[in-house]
Amino acid sequence: MPEQTRVAVLAEYRDARAKRDYQRALDIVLGAIDHDDEHPDDPPLMDEIRGLHLPAAA
Repeated sequence: MPEQTRVAVLAEYRDARAKRDYQRALDIVLGAIDHDDEHPDDPPLMDEIRGLHLPAAA
């Protein structure tokens, strides 16, 4: 997945969560899981989505 597309997916996920559109957020997560399964050599998109919920290290 091109970096620009990856950034757009993450931004769309953050926007869906901010708007409390959990169905859209779930659709994005399921799409990320499918993408990771279909492209095992790419960096995992789900790792980046999970990372959005972790506090930043100081």
